[in-house]
This record gives sequence, structure tokens and C-alpha cells, in this order.
Amino acid sequence: MRSSTENIYQEKVNQVIDYISANLHQPLQLDVIAGRICVSRRQLLRIMLSALDESLYAYMARQRMERAIMYMQTEEMTLAELAARVGYDNPQSFSKAFRKLFGISPKAYINGLNARLQEYVKSSGGKYETVPSEICEEEDLNLIYIRIVGQYGEEKPYETAWNKLIKFLEEKQALSAATRFIGLSFDDPNVTTAGQCRFYACATVDKPVEAAGVFGTLRLRKGKYAVYTLKGSYSSLQEFYNNISVSFNHTIRHGMPFEEYIHYTGTDSETALTKIYIPIK
Repeated sequence: MRSSTENIYQEKVNQVIDYISANLHQPLQLDVIAGRICVSRRQLLRIMLSALDESLYAYMARQRMERAIMYMQTEEMTLAELAARVGYDNPQSFSKAFRKLFGISPKAYINGLNARLQEYVKSSGGKYETVPSEICEEEDLNLIYIRIVGQYGEEKPYETAWNKLIKFLEEKQALSAATRFIGLSFDDPNVTTAGQCRFYACATVDKPVEAAGVFGTLRLRKGKYAVYTLKGSYSSLQEFYNNISVSFNHTIRHGMPFEEYIHYTGTDSETALTKIYIPIK
């Protein structure tokens, strides 16, 4: 595939994935999605099958169910409310789709997940500080990202992605002392298969930078966050997240949690400092 064609292909894939992620509460009609990226419905299905290694139908169904699990972990709501949040007309259709994917009811699944998380936390021996280091208000963050799909924290793909991102920013003269390096983990590895977890390596930009090829743009909306600080190895991040989720005592608002790498060393260093921002009301 020629470089220019590959860039167009990557841009279309980014647009579809980001559109789906932002609209899981909607019907997600294929004709509408295809129209947004100026391809036929058949081309859309072919492009996304190649990019996702699963059909677009399967991907959208899985994203709805995994988003529902996130809601069940953070909010009390009826089955009807939950179904509506992820694009289902009624709780019966939602429950049927959930059972098809996971083999059990939503309630049974979330009870089992919470039990596993409690065990994870117990095994960590209380070595993490799970009280926020601060509560802050963040303004809108305009980000350039590159997506990684696979097991969280795999050294080589992450190193390659961050290097590509920094090179892209340098070429666009968008890298400065004020640049913040941000990580967005779209999936919970306690729920999503490791090879399907989506991570966005991001950098803040203070001027418009056009998306190109594998690089996309998105905005984190301003809001209030509880901030947790992890000192040391990045390999401890998931265990730290598990501890936070079990002991969390704030009301979560609809928003995107993110990580900020304060002392980024490029290696899994004990001197690393990572801040985790959890959106709260």
C-alpha cells in the first residue's frame, strides 16, 4: 500500500473508532458511519475488519457491553437505564446481548468482577496510598494521539509509539516545555482481552495540529478530578488502579480518566512519577 493511501486508511480507521467510542448510546447505523468517512457500507466493513481483526458488528457489540460494565462499576442504575446508556431500546435486548458475549447475566458478572478485585487488593497487602494526592480542576486539553492495541505496558510497542509521537510533534513544531504527556486507557484489562486493549499515547498541543495517518486528535473536556500519584515502576499501574477502584469514595462523573507522566524516563524506572486523574462530580 502506498504511503499516501496508507495515511488515508489510518485516518478513516481513527475516525470510525473515535466516533463509535463517543456514540455507544446511539443506534450506530452503518450507513451513517460510512458516510462520515466517505466510503460505501461494504468498504467500511472491509476496512474495519482488517483494522480490528474482528467484524465491525462484533466490535460495536463488545464495546457496548464493556462500557456497560464500566457503568455498573461506577453508578447505581436500573437495568433499563443501563441498557439505554449503551444503545439498547429495552433491558431484555441488552441482557440477551450481554449473555451472548459473557455467558452470564450482567448482575452475576459484576458481582464476580468485584469479588476478583477485592482479592487483587487483598493480595497487594495495602502497599498503595489510595487517598487522592489532590483534587483539581482541569481546563480543556487538546491532544494529539497515536493508538496502541494490545496488552497494556508492552515495552516495544509503547516505546515505538511514543518515539513516533515525539517525532511527529517535532516535525509540526508543536513540542515545547509546556507539553504534557498523557496516556488514555480505553479498556479495563480485568474485562477486555489483553490483545484488544486500546491505549492512546498522547501529548497536549497549544496550537491546531492537523491529524495525519496514524495520528489523531481529540479533546478532553474541562472538569474536576481526583488525582492519585504513583511513584516507581509503570508495571504497578494496573495493581494501583485496582486498589483505587475498590476504595474509591467520590462520585464519578462521565468523563475520561487519564494518566500524566511527570518524570518520564523512557524506561520502566523506579524514579518514574505518574499521576492518575479520575473524573469526579
